[in-house]
Amino acid sequence: MKITILLATIVSCCSCLGCHAFQLQADQACWRIQRSQDVISMHAAAPGISRRSVFTISTAALTAVLGVPSRVPAVVVVGGAVQSARVSSWPGIENLEPMYELKLSIDALAAGVADPNNWSFVQKRLDKFFQGGIFSEKNFYFGVGLQYMNAMKYDEAELPNYVLMDKQTRYNALEETMKSLERLKSTLASPNVSVLKDVLEDNAKASQAALASWFALLPPSDVTAVQELFEHAKKADLNRDGRLSDSELASLSFTEQELWKRRVAKFG
Repeated sequence: MKITILLATIVSCCSCLGCHAFQLQADQACWRIQRSQDVISMHAAAPGISRRSVFTISTAALTAVLGVPSRVPAVVVVGGAVQSARVSSWPGIENLEPMYELKLSIDALAAGVADPNNWSFVQKRLDKFFQGGIFSEKNFYFGVGLQYMNAMKYDEAELPNYVLMDKQTRYNALEETMKSLERLKSTLASPNVSVLKDVLEDNAKASQAALASWFALLPPSDVTAVQELFEHAKKADLNRDGRLSDSELASLSFTEQELWKRRVAKFG
């Protein structure tokens, strides 16, 4: 199986699909997260720092609509995924932040599909997530995950077979995340969806478990750091426009400022 894909093209050329998946009437304070059509040119031209959304939404909006908390528990090992090779160095936290946003959104979806009133909304968001071929949001997040994996450095003394096994485990977790979401989308489109509630929930939970298993293979300190970066950046966005101005960015610690700048420079 080929793991290499057109990562640079996918990550830099995903089309802009809007700011919100959920149009909230009650929650006017939800954090707007802007997507750029071209992450490099948008970043260069914008007066502030913009950020890319998951499912083209703010996670705050998603969790508000589905009625689940926006802060999730620490990642736990699921599905028996274990690290099989020694890693000597890990990519920077900025490379992990988009995947953390994806995790929050999938956690919210897994909880939200329990209520049939949410199904129409979830179906529309998943349709947009998968549309666009190579430039789809699905490929963007798959590409971000693969870029992170490719930037990992393994111990020079590690056996090559163990490295391949470790890479395959991580790849399988990402692939199953997307396949489960696609099964969820297909089930929602079924004319018999009203009697398939258990199937919907199983598909959503399978996607949630698969991505959780991917996160479980990361250093716990990095998972904590990216969660804090996300929450601090969200809090810093005082005007809720989905962008961090210079003054808003200054409210972060120096370390988080640099992480956020690198995150935006790479992903928009």
